[in-house]
Amino acid sequence: MFREHTLVQMARVMNGRQFSVQTELARGVTIDSRETKPGQVFFALKGQNTDGHNFVLDALARGAVAAVVERRQMKAGEILVSDTLYALGEFARYYRRQFRAKAIGITGTNGKTTVKNLVSSILGSRSNVLCTKRNYNSLIGMPLTIFDLDGEEDYMVLEMGTNAPGEIRRLCDIARPDVGIITNIGAGHLEGLKSLDGVRREKSALVEALPREGLAVVGEGVGEIPGRTLNRFSMDMLENVKLTEYGSYFSYKGRDYVTNLLGAGNVYNCLAAICLTTLLGVDYAAQKIALENVSPEPGRLEPLKIGDLLILNDTYNANPASMKTAIDFLGNLDRPAVAVLGDMLELGKKSRQLHEEIGSYVRGSVGHLLTYGRQSEYYGGRHFTEGNEMLRYLCNNLTGNEVILFKASRALRYERFVHGLVRLLR
Repeated sequence: MFREHTLVQMARVMNGRQFSVQTELARGVTIDSRETKPGQVFFALKGQNTDGHNFVLDALARGAVAAVVERRQMKAGEILVSDTLYALGEFARYYRRQFRAKAIGITGTNGKTTVKNLVSSILGSRSNVLCTKRNYNSLIGMPLTIFDLDGEEDYMVLEMGTNAPGEIRRLCDIARPDVGIITNIGAGHLEGLKSLDGVRREKSALVEALPREGLAVVGEGVGEIPGRTLNRFSMDMLENVKLTEYGSYFSYKGRDYVTNLLGAGNVYNCLAAICLTTLLGVDYAAQKIALENVSPEPGRLEPLKIGDLLILNDTYNANPASMKTAIDFLGNLDRPAVAVLGDMLELGKKSRQLHEEIGSYVRGSVGHLLTYGRQSEYYGGRHFTEGNEMLRYLCNNLTGNEVILFKASRALRYERFVHGLVRLLR
């Protein structure tokens, strides 16, 4: 539950100027006027498609005790700041410092959400844990998680995403992590981060922000970080890895693990969580039980069975590394394989080249490669410009025992094709 603060305190922390603000306490924070509850403070954030300033009056009418704005709406109850997003982060920064919870920051090109879930599940077996809601890993989302702190937590597990230089450093400034995991470094968000070295520099900011005694756990591609002791993990540490459509099995340091999560990428994510929680003193029994009980996140190599048909819903996001991992798993199964692939976005100048490379990589593993999206034609498969036409073609060419992978970047909303296929087959 949110720890109440006076509006005077909030304005001071954000370097804001108050206009006829009430003297009562703030009992929460919101960025959505439609979800505003009495006693909350509404932050009028500006987005690509909407501007929160257009909804200030609605938030105040719903009971907000104040609205944080960059432009005055000439209403009582406003706190004027130069940047509402920055002000949200500044108040989250102040709020976080009132609690003793040890913060664990998780970043990387792939696997952040799954590792977050695994670490939270393992630690939650013996401790009180707050973790990132859904995929709230941004300069907007992470502060909203921090506002859920109530003083009872031992750990706060925070996913940290980025698509532009400096964002990880800012997230760390807000959250003050004690422990950091970099899952891996790969070609993701190149449009903003420019190169693989740019990705590495941005992600490494998490480790650089840790206190001198802080724990740093890093995966493949991270390289050296001057002045830091790194606890490394890689797939080479594992033995007896077995990947099936029902789950995954592996051994680590002579101990056996089983998980419902699919594919080598998720085995790798399990290893990241095991390595970190071992350093935090969690024993094998707690780790084993947590891995056995965890379920796939929706849209992250999520298996769906329709009769004898297996659909792999991996539509949450896509970049070259995660594409290859999903394709490897697809080719590992003893079923006829179909790949339905869309664009990998934010790859900058290398976008066409990387799409062509994935096309070459996948064609030897599947019987059918279907594509939809502006850049997906570079994969070199059967390309469609109309989604329903693609689904009809797919349905007409199924024998009934295939495995079908759906994967694309989030903006393409490929889950609609998964749901559409399920409706057609049922």
